[in-house]
Amino acid sequence: MGLFVGCGNEKEKREVESTISLTGSIQPWKEVNIVPDVPGKVARIYVKEGDRVEQGQVLAELDTRTARLQLEQAEAGLAVAQANFNSASKDWERMQDLHEKGTVSPQQVEKVQLGYEAAKAQLQQAKSGLKLARHYLDVSLMKAPFGGIITGKSMNEGEYINPAMGGMGPGGGSVVTLMDLSRVKIEVHVSERDVGNIHIGQEARITVDTYRGRVFTGKVFNVNPTADPMTRSFVVEITVANPQMELRAGMFARVEIVTTEQKNVLLVPVDAILSEGGKSYAFVVERSRARRRSIQLGLQKGAMAELMSGLQEGEKIITIGKEMVKDGAAIVIEGGEAR
Repeated sequence: MGLFVGCGNEKEKREVESTISLTGSIQPWKEVNIVPDVPGKVARIYVKEGDRVEQGQVLAELDTRTARLQLEQAEAGLAVAQANFNSASKDWERMQDLHEKGTVSPQQVEKVQLGYEAAKAQLQQAKSGLKLARHYLDVSLMKAPFGGIITGKSMNEGEYINPAMGGMGPGGGSVVTLMDLSRVKIEVHVSERDVGNIHIGQEARITVDTYRGRVFTGKVFNVNPTADPMTRSFVVEITVANPQMELRAGMFARVEIVTTEQKNVLLVPVDAILSEGGKSYAFVVERSRARRRSIQLGLQKGAMAELMSGLQEGEKIITIGKEMVKDGAAIVIEGGEAR
């Protein structure tokens, strides 16, 4: 009497891949603390946390009363310097004509020439002063260096800020914080064992608890060549497009980096595989008898494993009752159809 077993087609072509699972925190693509180039009192702050801003948009400004007075003074100084230069230029032209006619002494020529050169230098100095005054007025406006979202506000109108103090002491800190979240990055730490399999451009799949069941796609864009001396791990950076800004800075992310990907790979069901002495084998149906076949497996994908060698086209693998089968035993396929 034959043994009743269940069997299935041994070959199924699918895509198979190998991945490395990691975790990390989502970070903004760019982040900057907005501070003025010069110290002063914060007169106006035009944005609040959560506002989206465009590149070049004015976010805040300092009290410009002093800067405007300096600009007026510089403009007046330039007008005086220009008038003096015009007068000195005419004197110098007239003196050159008289010198050619020989009606003036060399000392007189030198005196007028020195006056002309001094007026010319004073004009240049006045122009530079005006340019500087305009610069001070311009930098009193704090503009967005890139488009993004305001994520923090550290100062209030009327407070004094001194960029030279950084984040320390009175006047230190920033006015607002700006992040570019149209693209985000994730830093993950990869072990020595795995880092050799990771390369720039590889696909990464990202999931976060906020959007359960949804997968975001990213790419590896940097692999640090130096290991952390304490953990012996390597920092790998992944970038993810985030046009709707759904991914937010600080979110916990689960990352799968696809290190190997093969298409049209022959797969066999894992539940049909047996092992002995560290080697894999399976039973196939041959003329109503079980025949043992040594097989070589590759990557595994869920309930299927990559078949490297050992089976022939058209053979069917025994799945149900395989543990009770012996090589050459008579069998009856239960149900009559491949499973």
